[in-house]
Amino acid sequence: MPDYGKLTITLAGGQRQEFALSKSEISIGRAATSDIQLSDTRASRAHTRIECGPEGCFAVDLGSVNGTKVNGAAVQRALLATGDKITIGASTLIFGAPADADDSGLTRLENAADIESSILRASLTTRIGETSRPRLAIHCAGRTWQAPLDAALTTIGRRADNDIVIESPKASRFHARIERTAAGFAVEDLNSDNGTWIGRERISRHVLADGDTIRIGGARLIYKAGFVEEDLTMLDFRPRSGVRRPVIVVPGYLGSTLYLGSEQLWPNTKALFSAASGLVYGEGQPELEARSVVDEMVIVPNLVKLERYGRLTRYLEEALGYQMGKDLMTFPYDFRQDVRLSARKLAQAIEDWRPGAPVTIIAHSMGSLVSRHYVDRLGGHRRVERLVMLGGPQAGAPETIVHLVLGSQLLPFGMMAERLRDLVLSHPGVYQLLPSYPCGEDQNGCPVDWLNDSSWLPEKARPLLKNAAEFWRDMRPKPAVPALCIFGYGLKTVSTVRLERGPDGLGVRVEPATDRTGDGTVPERSAVLEGAEIHPVEQYHGSLHADNDVKKRLKVELTR
Repeated sequence: MPDYGKLTITLAGGQRQEFALSKSEISIGRAATSDIQLSDTRASRAHTRIECGPEGCFAVDLGSVNGTKVNGAAVQRALLATGDKITIGASTLIFGAPADADDSGLTRLENAADIESSILRASLTTRIGETSRPRLAIHCAGRTWQAPLDAALTTIGRRADNDIVIESPKASRFHARIERTAAGFAVEDLNSDNGTWIGRERISRHVLADGDTIRIGGARLIYKAGFVEEDLTMLDFRPRSGVRRPVIVVPGYLGSTLYLGSEQLWPNTKALFSAASGLVYGEGQPELEARSVVDEMVIVPNLVKLERYGRLTRYLEEALGYQMGKDLMTFPYDFRQDVRLSARKLAQAIEDWRPGAPVTIIAHSMGSLVSRHYVDRLGGHRRVERLVMLGGPQAGAPETIVHLVLGSQLLPFGMMAERLRDLVLSHPGVYQLLPSYPCGEDQNGCPVDWLNDSSWLPEKARPLLKNAAEFWRDMRPKPAVPALCIFGYGLKTVSTVRLERGPDGLGVRVEPATDRTGDGTVPERSAVLEGAEIHPVEQYHGSLHADNDVKKRLKVELTR
């Protein structure tokens, strides 16, 4: 994708958000469908557009009430240079040169001042990709990429002179082609040996609808119709039954507010690093109440970066006409606890809600595991029509190993990092994010079974590891209801981990290795669940639920 630069905004509290610009026209405003959505009452719903091309990027005011300023001067259209400040209402965005936002996220933390400065230096990155042109997202074993459908004909096959090359012995040399027609795009099989498939149907010719998956050999090609911002809305949608598909949103790790009485313990980043943190989980610790999903950006140094979940729920309300409590509900839960306990509470929440129609669950990250356990093991398949999972660690995530082993005595990341590690070590849910597949070895070249070999963790952690191994043995390989896995690709992600053991076998150091086959947190191989449909997006894990490409697919799912 083209790289036009970035926009950086500093939020209340000093946290920064960066938007990597790979789209020729970027909308900025208060609307839930804006590419960059501002939580600012002085911003118009459609306030400013950034237009990018060979000549550079221009800020264009869209007739907003309070105007657009560049470096303090009101403008209608202005060419941007690195360092320019764009003022929209009470918000200021700084235009910058392209930069690789990928990093390990590991910084030295010795004291409270280090935490504060680390939060101010860190930023949550969201990629804004081109969505106006029709395209295919191609997913093969070990690789995902995107191909625009610009030509009248696009050929697909095993030979290198095809427009899209599928390196699979099950693909014919010239297997299929996609033709642009007056009505859209159609895929046509070219008398291939193994056929071209849409769903379970072998086709000779098929007119493509948004979200269709073409299967050729072991490859899946997802058709994405180009869209503009107006295409994300459908307030006048009236389903045949007269009732919208009820939706429940299940957040990920650190995605729910936690209270002890009237005291809010989370979100509170500094509390995570406290020597007497109330967020420690275990026997003798007070029970916390999960009251709502987190609606502020969360950055925890060395742990997680997370966009606010309100970006998703407000889209469902503003653009698709959902009403909170009527046909839309959120499920906050204590993310520290065993996923199975959260799943039981999800089951009770849906029973109490009684929406009157089968539910669609939209789950992010750890919320996917909570939802899967509910559907597969607690009878949820009788209540749930469809399971949509965003960045779900369907087989765990190798990055979790790093969080459990790194500490001040193991690598030079400071005393406060050690406190964070000790806190994370107390959370049963974190162990259930460990990879359930081979993805590492020790210094002797011996594979490490992260779930069933407890010797790499401290003695106090081993009962929780055993609990996690039981959890994964209880998980079904295929979902019990129709499912969709939306996942990120093309971003630097921990894929394998090398463990250095001490004389007693205990892990004393880890060396993570990265590649660009994930969303920055969860590798593709873990995010794709057997038997589920897929929707790849070049987006970071913590921003998937705020991505417009994702919102468009959610619209397809909820209005089909």
